[in-house]
Amino acid sequence: MNLDWLSSFLIFGLFFVVMMIGLALLLHLQMGLAGIGNFGIVGFWGIGMYAFGVLWVRADWPFGEPWPFLISLAFGTVAAGLAGLLIGWLIADLDADGIVVGTLGFATVVLILATTEKSLTGGAYGMGGLDFPYDVGTIKGNEASWLAIVIVLVGALLFYVARVHRSPYGRLLISLGANAPLAGSLGKPTFGTKLWLFVVGSAGMGLLGAMYGVMVHFLSPLKIGIEITLAAIVGLVLGGRSRVWGAVVGVLLTVGLFDIVIQLYAPLPASLSAQALPVLREVLFGATLIVVLMFRPLGILGRMRRDKLMRRMHGE
Repeated sequence: MNLDWLSSFLIFGLFFVVMMIGLALLLHLQMGLAGIGNFGIVGFWGIGMYAFGVLWVRADWPFGEPWPFLISLAFGTVAAGLAGLLIGWLIADLDADGIVVGTLGFATVVLILATTEKSLTGGAYGMGGLDFPYDVGTIKGNEASWLAIVIVLVGALLFYVARVHRSPYGRLLISLGANAPLAGSLGKPTFGTKLWLFVVGSAGMGLLGAMYGVMVHFLSPLKIGIEITLAAIVGLVLGGRSRVWGAVVGVLLTVGLFDIVIQLYAPLPASLSAQALPVLREVLFGATLIVVLMFRPLGILGRMRRDKLMRRMHGE
């Protein structure tokens, strides 16, 4: 297939947008439905990325691909899930402020470990050696194939989230987000449900982090900054945190608009260097979050359409 029309910048931009949609969908289950304000997304994402990369690059594998890649990918996913188990157990019964502080603190710890554990992660200098587990003949072909794989993965996640909305499990998450003490008084397993949701969501974030590591081929503490968490939260809140398609719409209007349309097609002046654009991006995202919370806190798509949802669940 001729991919001359598709630039490497556009491929990476599309990959980043799709990955952010995946993170926002996982956050939708945690924050949009169950009311768990996870501000440590980049921590679980980074744990998955580094655990995958360190095992794949540093281990002396006695067998060839694809087993080292698959085992490392599973290891990164499980490591992020175990981190979610620990953090979720600590914060599941805290109030909203405690959850925010706890998850932010965890993300900071991950950044510190990635910077200081030089023998494993390469420290501030980073670690290379990651590559695609296959070769279709060209670099652009490999990148396009990896983009297609993550699109399929996030598409499956979107399908799962839509199914959750129509299931008894989804109703349980909604009840936890609306009034967890009341749900507990009615015999609902509030602690276990929140903990399991946090574990599964964290594992999914770790899987997406590992896939990002393959795409960029190089791991650095600079890649696990707060901008990942901010982009996922802003996208979800803008689109509508209680709606299935809120994450998709919000991320397209924020990350997609800035990271693809503006950077690739807008006639930006040369004075906006590579160092200035990321700062401008975070300022715009932060301002967008403030404006949305002030004037449209339910997001573009608004609140969940409970009447239609209930009719579907009861087969009416």
